[in-house]
Amino acid sequence: MHKFWKISDSKYNKLILIKDKTIYKGNPKQEELSKLNSESTNFSFSENTFSIPYSYIKRIENQKGKNEIKIFFGNDSEDKLIITNKNTKNEVFEFLKQDNLNFEYSSELPSILRYAKAQLFALLFTTGVFLWSLYLAIQIESGIEYELVGSGRPGITGIVLAIANLGVLKIVVGFIILLSIILFALTKRLISRSETEFLKR
Repeated sequence: MHKFWKISDSKYNKLILIKDKTIYKGNPKQEELSKLNSESTNFSFSENTFSIPYSYIKRIENQKGKNEIKIFFGNDSEDKLIITNKNTKNEVFEFLKQDNLNFEYSSELPSILRYAKAQLFALLFTTGVFLWSLYLAIQIESGIEYELVGSGRPGITGIVLAIANLGVLKIVVGFIILLSIILFALTKRLISRSETEFLKR
């Protein structure tokens, strides 16, 4: 069982071919693409394209609103099938679903915490460092002196103390800038949250 899709507007995979329990993707020569039709059986050129055997795949994701199908395989490897046409993307995923009956299918809307954990962590970490360094900066400006004890690497304490020495005003301005960047990234991430289909081994 095999099937292929020509994606002329893609820079990354003008051809997606699935045959012999393997996904092939790449940009074959134009003359090779032109020869392909519904009756084609000779795909010898696929040996020169990137391939992912089904046996390597751990998970496949198809998120609505995104122009990609994510494939997770091997230890920690990830690749994408870039498909701008929504119908074609869903057709490719549906073929993979029917061709991998041993994979478990599910569909869900990811939780905010799981979907934006990187941005939320950045927000919490930045806020923590800000409050700590602001406290020290206020103490320093009131006349209290701090110094690091020990000859090892200063670590997070040394970084916070260095920030505190910049002064209250610079710390507040810097935090506002960083906070704006993080909130923008968080908002953008949450806006892109949508239902995702999964195929899991």
